[in-house]
Amino acid sequence: MATLPPNKTLCFLETITAKKEYIINDEEYYHHLLHHLTGINHGDESCTKDDRTLLQHDAFAHSVQTVSREIGHVEDAAPIERLFKAYRTGTTEDVIAIDDSMNEKEAECTRRLLATRALIDKRADVLDFCVTRGGFAYDDTFKGLANSLRHCEHPKTYGVLQRSEFRKEHPHKSLAEIAATFDIGGTHPVDW
Repeated sequence: MATLPPNKTLCFLETITAKKEYIINDEEYYHHLLHHLTGINHGDESCTKDDRTLLQHDAFAHSVQTVSREIGHVEDAAPIERLFKAYRTGTTEDVIAIDDSMNEKEAECTRRLLATRALIDKRADVLDFCVTRGGFAYDDTFKGLANSLRHCEHPKTYGVLQRSEFRKEHPHKSLAEIAATFDIGGTHPVDW
């Protein structure tokens, strides 16, 4: 594995590329992404713009970018990094204990990101904790991932979403319901 110069921080696309090329490990991946929550921008506007290409390559990185742009910055990303380490290597109880120890701003930001990560990884236990405790807004990345998940892919994760407040706020429409919106006589009729 190649090494980075000391104190070098990577931007979003650099982090994704370095992870895919095995230049950095999981811990470093999370460090470089989550460090953006402190307001670092590498002197480059691409850190703060809505970069939809990130979504194509790494939905979690896109979610971190969105959160770093939308919320006030945190002073220290270390507690958030500890929570994601517990997510990767510990138990759900470890994740909850760290969440409980955070101030509300950190916890809200972290739960929002953790919900997205848990949905990507199909970690129903952690996703259930995040959507039950709530306290965060669901971004378009989360909504897109949630609406693309099918029961047959991961029944437990699907079940968590279906029982959650998220699904009550954002009901999943069947293809027939969507088509009815656009068919003749629908709210947005299209003359096929």
